[in-house]
Amino acid sequence: SGFYVVDAGEQVVVLQFERPVGEPVTTPGLHFKTPFLQDVTRFDRRLLSWDGEPDQITTRGREFISVETTARWRIADPLKFLQSVRDESGARSRLDDVLDSVVRDKVSSTELVEIVRSASWTVAPEDLEREVVGTDSQNELARKITVGRQGLENSILEEAQKAMPAYGIEL
Repeated sequence: SGFYVVDAGEQVVVLQFERPVGEPVTTPGLHFKTPFLQDVTRFDRRLLSWDGEPDQITTRGREFISVETTARWRIADPLKFLQSVRDESGARSRLDDVLDSVVRDKVSSTELVEIVRSASWTVAPEDLEREVVGTDSQNELARKITVGRQGLENSILEEAQKAMPAYGIEL
């Protein structure tokens, strides 16, 4: 009971009387702990998935859109992770709070056309004349996209990443 094995896909925090002892063990292999006094808490090193609940969000132009958010995350600092969120269900709860808030803020401050289209998308003038009837639709399709969907995704990721180090999570 004094030895434990760390797999390549996990990392370990050794606890003595429910308190962390030493640095987290991240190297795979056979390791030693004090029998009966110390326990081992294991955390996954691999990428984990998070899927948010589908939600209706109002855009800047007051259109309602359905948004489903997904993210990939990993435990970057197992000691901080243990102290702040305790386990994966606690982490998922924090991710729910942070990501839902950031997505709602970013989407509600962005025009629908910026959310739907890519910044690199272009429309040929002859296609615009052939496919669209009415000047309002033509103006909307001819509009220059400054942020685009990829830019919006990047800004959501950057904003959400700012909160994650406090929980020992890499997003």
